[in-house]
Amino acid sequence: MEAVVPAVHAGDVRDSSLELACAKKSFLKLPVPVETSRLLAEFGQIPEEAWGVSHWDVHCSIDVLLLRGGHKGGAEDFTTRDVVNNPILERLPYIASLLAPEGSFGGAVYAFMFRTKPNGITRVHDDGDEVWRQTVRIHVPIVTNDGAFLLAEGRAKHLSVGEVWTFDNQSRHSVVNGNATRVHLIFDVNPNPKLAELMRRAVYDPGVPDPERWAHTQATRGAGRVPPFMFSTGEPLTIAEKHGLGLDPDGFATRIVRVGRKGALLRTPLKEGDVVTAVNDVDRSVLSRTALDHIRLKHGAGETVTLDVLRQGVKRRVAVRLRPYYYFSPSLRVAHLLKGLGLKGGEKAKASY
Repeated sequence: MEAVVPAVHAGDVRDSSLELACAKKSFLKLPVPVETSRLLAEFGQIPEEAWGVSHWDVHCSIDVLLLRGGHKGGAEDFTTRDVVNNPILERLPYIASLLAPEGSFGGAVYAFMFRTKPNGITRVHDDGDEVWRQTVRIHVPIVTNDGAFLLAEGRAKHLSVGEVWTFDNQSRHSVVNGNATRVHLIFDVNPNPKLAELMRRAVYDPGVPDPERWAHTQATRGAGRVPPFMFSTGEPLTIAEKHGLGLDPDGFATRIVRVGRKGALLRTPLKEGDVVTAVNDVDRSVLSRTALDHIRLKHGAGETVTLDVLRQGVKRRVAVRLRPYYYFSPSLRVAHLLKGLGLKGGEKAKASY
């Protein structure tokens, strides 16, 4: 894998005039021509097994292909200094040219594709890592539909194929998709002279207020439910791993990677290596990335959920009683009670959710 220019990190020398010229704003259309036929043709060459699942549950209905970033297979791949190209870029020369230092944007630090499922969403969030604050986020739509919108602070904008956009990814933002697949090439660029010139010539479009879509992307756990203690830690399987196990590529598949001491004390029937494929017969959702995420979203403490599990190739069902998140912590229990009474000190309980 080919090494590329590292990201700007806190403490690195930066050009304040370039940073000012590259100030973020939602939404800015950049004056860059896109060869849409080449872009779409290269997207069509990507094998299905190359796609993975996001490391963040806010991307609850998204498949991800990391094109440039780390190589450890975790969330840190999107912020690391140890940046390399995915070998698949050698098969995508036009996309690689968009990311190259000699390209229109002056060189991308991180690059990836997001493929949003039909009627899927990305929940409201902001990109808070320091690296993402210092870089500019670029979107190049590859496949879209009339129902696909990027939202920032409640304002919605449809990004069309053939266009290039940037927005303020430190603002609260989300995505609502229509009834067909949406695919964007997304990359982060350090402030540089080429990008600064594009930003100076950009066309500002604030989008339109869209309270209905904005509310839809703020989907959270049911009102009044006490968040459950998560008895184990899981990671989503990639599409290739699902195929290898004979599982539906669009279904839940969470591999249990750790059952901690607290989970053992609760006598959880799950074991490390188990793959959870359904919760109470629900095996997929555009609002949840994995089975464990679905439990957090749709179920609360005091409930018992039935999980479909694949263990060493054998399917089985297990029941798990959900305990409150404060079960092992007297201080969190007190904070939860204070929060319920509206008294000072309940912030700790809220933060622990």
